[in-house]
Amino acid sequence: MLLRFLSVSFASLGLTILSLPAAARPEIASGDQWLEGVSQDECLSRADSFIGELDVPTDAGDIDRTGYFDDGVFRILCYSGGEESSMVLIFSAHNENAEVATQFLQFALQELGGVEPTAGTL
Repeated sequence: MLLRFLSVSFASLGLTILSLPAAARPEIASGDQWLEGVSQDECLSRADSFIGELDVPTDAGDIDRTGYFDDGVFRILCYSGGEESSMVLIFSAHNENAEVATQFLQFALQELGGVEPTAGTL
């Protein structure tokens, strides 16, 4: 009986230890900006240039760009708003600090759009 109890206790402890890293949630910020006079292709080109200046690993999709760094990730999405406009939507996540995610988001929106954005955190 004691052996069974110890086995169950150690198994529960092992599962608890394995689930601890999953309990940590990243801090996420998101924001968007309407880009008048900027097509979807130009929006994506601006995103590529911005990410190139950051010199971080990236993934590219048809309408999005994702960048990775040591303690976070960001995704830039460009949606067409017609021939001469687009909407840029950015998500920024940091492992520990919401302020870092928000500051990066505001910096990215300013660089891509050229105006002071408004941003929120999730």
